[in-house]
Amino acid sequence: MACVWLALLLITATAAETNDELYYSMPPLFHLDDYEACLATKGTFCLGSFQLSPVIGNSTSDNGTNTNEIYELILAYTAPRYRFNHTQLHRGYCITTTCASTPLHLPPQNRFQQCVNDYTSSQYGLKANLIQLDYCKSAETLRAAPIDGVDITFLVVCLLLLLLNVTGTVYDVCRNRSNKANSILVSWSFVRNFKNFGRIYPNDDTPTSKLNAIHGVKSILLMCVMLVHSIFMSHISYMYNPQFLELGRKNPFAIILENGTIVVQAFIILSSFIFTYNFLTGMEKPKKIFDIKVFVLLFLKRITRILPVYLFIVSFTATWSRFLGDGTLWIPRMEKESRVCRMKWWSQAFFVHNLYKPEDQCLLQSWFVAAEMQLYVLAIVLAMVLSHFRKSAVKVLAGLVVVAVICNYITAYVLNLKAMMYLSDPKTVMKLFYGEASFNWLYMSPWGSLPSSLLGILLAFYYCNLQSEDINLRKQRWFRIAYQVSLPAFLLWILSGYLLPREPHRWLAALYAAIDRPVFSSIFCVTLLGFFYRIGQFWWRLMSWSGWQVIGRMSLCVLMTHWTFSLIQISLQTNLNKMSIYEIGGHWLATMFMTYLTSVPLHLLVEMPVQRFLRASFGM
Repeated sequence: MACVWLALLLITATAAETNDELYYSMPPLFHLDDYEACLATKGTFCLGSFQLSPVIGNSTSDNGTNTNEIYELILAYTAPRYRFNHTQLHRGYCITTTCASTPLHLPPQNRFQQCVNDYTSSQYGLKANLIQLDYCKSAETLRAAPIDGVDITFLVVCLLLLLLNVTGTVYDVCRNRSNKANSILVSWSFVRNFKNFGRIYPNDDTPTSKLNAIHGVKSILLMCVMLVHSIFMSHISYMYNPQFLELGRKNPFAIILENGTIVVQAFIILSSFIFTYNFLTGMEKPKKIFDIKVFVLLFLKRITRILPVYLFIVSFTATWSRFLGDGTLWIPRMEKESRVCRMKWWSQAFFVHNLYKPEDQCLLQSWFVAAEMQLYVLAIVLAMVLSHFRKSAVKVLAGLVVVAVICNYITAYVLNLKAMMYLSDPKTVMKLFYGEASFNWLYMSPWGSLPSSLLGILLAFYYCNLQSEDINLRKQRWFRIAYQVSLPAFLLWILSGYLLPREPHRWLAALYAAIDRPVFSSIFCVTLLGFFYRIGQFWWRLMSWSGWQVIGRMSLCVLMTHWTFSLIQISLQTNLNKMSIYEIGGHWLATMFMTYLTSVPLHLLVEMPVQRFLRASFGM
């Protein structure tokens, strides 16, 4: 997290140094009239995007500048990948006032089109064609999607969950302690769930306590994810000074923001490791190499862990989220997200939404939940089979990692896919990666994260083998050195992306896309082992702080809710945002505050009780 903040500070310094006169000779990239004032005065507000084009032949603008020269300047400025596309303008006009000179008999969309075109023609001698109309609305315009039966159904479900929590709590408090408790009723006890929520495992020498650092790793990485998403949100807002983000991208340390998304692979590793380790240490080895009953049991346990809060947030987004506020970007951001969630709810419920119409995004961050669940099924199979061949399991898994990397290279080369670093430019982030094949079929795909998942399983087998053979890596000099090297290696591998060409050869782009995640994941596995063996003092003590255990239990709630709070802040804007490090930092802190504030009751009233209820009902 400190590295990300350092990058932001350096980017700020770079942005403050430049004052390019040519920049201000181009049309402003964004413009917003006062949204609230427009609607309050019975005006009509239109929001949309326009494509600039030069006029045929030679002409001049009102200020005497050749229009073709202006357009060539715009093209030249837009060319570097660290800049926005300045050939597309984004406008929000109160056409009642700003476009008062346009004919009143025309429909709002036509007046909006003519108004912007008149402006660009007179000031710059350039045509402006409307390529996307987000909306035209007035104070009397009804919401596109009024309250319906689906909204009412979700509200009834919420009230039912609240009633069950009250009933279970009253039963648990008033029941006769001499009699055995009803497991289904006490699963809804708020008192009991709160005690489990605050349970702390001490940092002693037990096998469970040696893994305490995992809670800190998950919690800190989630905070970093929220920070990166706050930076993404700055790109999709309407900005007063987009040059701040463009100039900042020129700084070499900006690669931390562009290439830092690979840290998500840490969650894939942790998921595979935790499952496989618990399977190997806490469950009797199945008599068969593949026991379908054991497979179904393990799969149901995962479903009961993930599905309740996950489906709850998806349902909320598809229903009541669109009524939480209003602003210039509310319709194209929040209401659009709600529509997509309604359309893709079944694919979300079956964890296949990263493969079904991946360009239509319902809760962008939830791709991870689908990919992780798909890889979890594979982890169950591998853990069951390889548990019968523990001595050779590490070698088999290492071979599978190599095969997965080769397959990803072939896929990336054939389909011309690139690593996330090449997708994190302002032009692509601004549209939230819509239509990007590399994002859909590599970054969000299960096969893209397969090497990391296999490394997590490998780490569990390797760690269990070390324990069974009573080998202490803390006493091994070579590993202590490897652990110390792994800490700076994280940052160095991310920064190494700066050395790659901006337009790499196809084979090089495919090679980097194939090895980027596995290399990072291998470094992370070494670091995890160092935490487990408590090498050094500072880092493992920081990650093993007892407070992380409480925060870490809400990881799924935090992952699922933070995107909505981050998106709401952008959607509520009514005027241009002046972008700065303080704006991004404030957005991040507000997102974290609201996320954790909401995650506590969500975990206690939805995630934990529904999970315990389902497991009690199925006898798991």
